[in-house]
Amino acid sequence: MTSATDPGLDLSGWLARIQQLHPNEIDMGLERLAVVAGRLGLKTALAGNPLVITVTGTNGKGSHVAVIDAVLRAAGKRVGSYTSPHLLHYNERICVQGEPVADALIVQAFAAIEQARGDVSLTYFEFGTLAALLIFQEAGLDVLVLEVGLGGRLDAVNIMDADIAVVTSIGLDHQEWLGDTREAIAMEKAGIFRQGKPVVCSESDPPATLLLAASTLACPVYRAGRDFIATPSLVDDSWHWRGRQRPSSDAEQPRQLTVADLPPAMLAPGNIAGALQAVCLTGLIPSEQWLRAQLPQILSTLVLPGRQQWFMPPRFKVPLVMDVAHNPQAAQALAAAIQRQRQHLLLASGRIGSVRVVVAMMADKDHAGFYQALENQADFWYIAHFDLPRCLPAETLAERFHQFGAAPRKMAASSPFATVGEALAAACSDAVDGDIIVVTGSFITVSDAMSSISG
Repeated sequence: MTSATDPGLDLSGWLARIQQLHPNEIDMGLERLAVVAGRLGLKTALAGNPLVITVTGTNGKGSHVAVIDAVLRAAGKRVGSYTSPHLLHYNERICVQGEPVADALIVQAFAAIEQARGDVSLTYFEFGTLAALLIFQEAGLDVLVLEVGLGGRLDAVNIMDADIAVVTSIGLDHQEWLGDTREAIAMEKAGIFRQGKPVVCSESDPPATLLLAASTLACPVYRAGRDFIATPSLVDDSWHWRGRQRPSSDAEQPRQLTVADLPPAMLAPGNIAGALQAVCLTGLIPSEQWLRAQLPQILSTLVLPGRQQWFMPPRFKVPLVMDVAHNPQAAQALAAAIQRQRQHLLLASGRIGSVRVVVAMMADKDHAGFYQALENQADFWYIAHFDLPRCLPAETLAERFHQFGAAPRKMAASSPFATVGEALAAACSDAVDGDIIVVTGSFITVSDAMSSISG
């Protein structure tokens, strides 16, 4: 990767610049991207060298990527991962061997893209995707794990041919871009499938359109509940994983794999199960025995920031969970996690305290569905605003929550909070022993909360 870099622009300068280059934040399509990729000499059909695993889905993408990355690195493979959005630092999006790449590498890639694109306009996400691929191309990797930004078929990540496609879940989100039914959204996500390449679906009952797309391309489908599953133990808090090994030939049937007595993990077992199935299709795991020996340690230390991430006393005086949930499906999973923690606190202390929810959301989300998923767990709402044009004004969100049924006594303050940091500070001040604080609604909500406690 060579370029005439602009010494006057650091990473923050470049990020500010590329945000202004394209008239639309989202502009679906691969044509412009393909032109610039060709000028950069990017290889998009790698034929397994390195192996490309592309992950799409409404929820759970980050967890799948994190598990795939961690297990393959533990197996001695050199892995690059590309995710979005970031929480605190842009570099989080582009990782090599589990570590964010340096500012200088990203700046160099941005400069090369700027030089190559000529009069071709690129979005912020397209710029970032090309930068990641440029960096990965020179990093000597065995595996690329790429998270789709939006949908799949027309997403920038789909410029790469996937050797393994992973669909984590299919819910109603981004309907203005992907369609307003699960069937339509499934078709967009199926756009990452490639002829004859395996598909892992972490939903047990995916829309028929997804299965039809796979069948049309002769893609073998590994489906949750049928081909792989996470099963809780009946006697303790451990769990078991069952999946299938990659067949060595087309004539061979996939052999079943089982890993028992896995310890409680910080990530959802269903997401871990799908990720492990993808890993076992790579052919890069040393042996079944290796997986059984190494997996407990890998999973017990794996934490994904902002995804049901718990902070326990004494850092805070009560348990605090941060979760980037921003649609009803993710909010339901968060509600279940809150309920489990409440039960744990009840057993430990003999009392149930209040759940104090700090929330700020984008304007284009299903606010009613999100509220309904959490209303039975939330005792007090701390409604806030973050500084982004797409943020729904806190006053409007508060009005909507009232319309959805939130009683005035459940509002923690007479007026919404100007910032997430102020809302979190108020929740912490109000909390007493036995309470739980929740920060949720958006990646930006969690990012602002993290910044406020780290500053």
